[in-house]
Amino acid sequence: MHIQNPHTQETVAFAVAGLTERLAAFEQDLNAWQALADNAARRVQTAEALRSEAEQARKDCRQAMRSSLGIPTKAVRELKSKEMANLELAEETLKIAEEEKIQAEVQQETLFEQRQTLAKEREALRRQYWDAVLDDQIAQWGQQLPVLALLLEQAPRACIERLFGRAELRRNQDEFYAAQLPGELQQALHAAPQAEPDELLALINHPLPPLAEPASMQHNPLARMRYQAERDAQYQALINR
Repeated sequence: MHIQNPHTQETVAFAVAGLTERLAAFEQDLNAWQALADNAARRVQTAEALRSEAEQARKDCRQAMRSSLGIPTKAVRELKSKEMANLELAEETLKIAEEEKIQAEVQQETLFEQRQTLAKEREALRRQYWDAVLDDQIAQWGQQLPVLALLLEQAPRACIERLFGRAELRRNQDEFYAAQLPGELQQALHAAPQAEPDELLALINHPLPPLAEPASMQHNPLARMRYQAERDAQYQALINR
């Protein structure tokens, strides 16, 4: 663990566990929302297939009527019944799809807001984690601070620049620019082997599932409220039909 203080480590671990639990619940809700949206899309495809079958039944019925003696035969009646049944099924399927689309849109708005909250919580937790790491490291650096303070106060400028680097004025064609030359401290940091994230940091850095911003939330607040009210009325009309 990069956090060495046991009490701080326990505090951060508790916060990470809470965030991980909320993230798992969010992912479950996200999967349920995706399943609902996918089901609504499949219903639309089903309705289109039913309409195609109804159209074919209508054509077959007309052809059968032309071949009859003027009195609707059993085959004609069956084809007409099939046409009407498929049209009714297609219409009802589309209405159910509309219900599910509205439900999915409402869920997406809620999930998007939850994701924003989780992102803020994770960013705050990341700050808490690195503050804890810095607290431990600064305590260790403290042993060297008196010597460093003396160096900054009394050492020649060249020595200070050797440690921290220096700026140098350079010329590029007709322009001058300042180039920052790294010191040995920066070079040592670049050359040092990179520490692997510990378990807590790996959990904190776990990416949030992607979720696009709902189109309804891209409006200004007043327009969004008006749209949501119209959508609620449409949904009530659908379920009360």
